[in-house]
Amino acid sequence: MPGDAKAIVRGNSSTWPTQSFLAGLERPVLDALVDAGELTAYRRAQPLIRQGDSDTDVLLLLSSCVKVVSTLPQGGHALLAVRVGGDVVGEQAALDGGLRSASVVACGLSPVRAVRLARAEFERILSGCPAGAFALAASVSRKLRASTRRRVDYTAFTTPTRLARVLLEMADDYGHVTYGGSVVIGVDLTQLEWGTLIGVKASSVERALRELRDNEIVAAGAGRITVRDMAALRALALPGESPKPPRRSLI
Repeated sequence: MPGDAKAIVRGNSSTWPTQSFLAGLERPVLDALVDAGELTAYRRAQPLIRQGDSDTDVLLLLSSCVKVVSTLPQGGHALLAVRVGGDVVGEQAALDGGLRSASVVACGLSPVRAVRLARAEFERILSGCPAGAFALAASVSRKLRASTRRRVDYTAFTTPTRLARVLLEMADDYGHVTYGGSVVIGVDLTQLEWGTLIGVKASSVERALRELRDNEIVAAGAGRITVRDMAALRALALPGESPKPPRRSLI
């Protein structure tokens, strides 16, 4: 493993979400994957993967965060997902050999550090490691479940509840707790991007965020959202599962 990559893994692995692909690997398998790849870095707004390209490399995210976006026929793009250090991106093309179905773009304040791994090497290592192959399958399954859940949310919940559900997911998976107990969602997204993630216009997200701010559930500014009251957010996102309701109804 290159020295820089080893230091990055050592310095960031404790922050990887426990359910992420890399966090679920045994250390020898993780080392083998990083050994077989190339350490790369991407500045904010720089693409790691471009939609429609034919390459099949896999990228192991070691730090920071990226957004997965798809170009819309009428122009612009839709935000499909957010991935952070510990996640893997590009595995779909590696598994089926197809064209890239979406673009992956660096979106954190700090550069994305990733290991780029050729499809053949990725397959070779995981084919000799059933536990690693299972971890990949579990990672793909979680992504499909999240996509399905958002489709269901689109028909079952109002905009404030749908936004609360995705904010809760982001806070639970990618949030950082401050000394005051608030949770900072360490992903910078525009209101348009939040809207495409939950299937509404940016103006609807603006109204929903205003209601959340008025209830002192979140604070938002400059693309970054801080959850001030996780219990109230959970009550809105998961009705009946939290004893602490928001200060006034948002539904």
